[in-house]
Amino acid sequence: MRVRIPLIIEESLIKEIDEIAGEKHRRAATIETALREYIARQARKAKANPPAEEPPPPPPTRGTARSSAVSAEKAAARANAVRATKATSRSNTVQAAKTTARAKR
Repeated sequence: MRVRIPLIIEESLIKEIDEIAGEKHRRAATIETALREYIARQARKAKANPPAEEPPPPPPTRGTARSSAVSAEKAAARANAVRATKATSRSNTVQAAKTTARAKR
């Protein structure tokens, strides 16, 4: 089945197509023949040079799921330690303030 399509081509290329097509000006047939030849040539080229097999990916060095989990655990432990230190500092500060207030009485 043939399908009509709009095609934008440079004027110089149209002139060359007209020269090849001859007096009958069968541009469509000339373009169709050229495309068929091009497609066949590309198919032969692909068959002659199959794509190389992709090498396996390198092993992960950073950012694996296990290292991410370990990093998250370490970060949580650090955050807990900081919270505990701050809580201890606050309670020591409150205790010192109470002791100072009692001493002033």
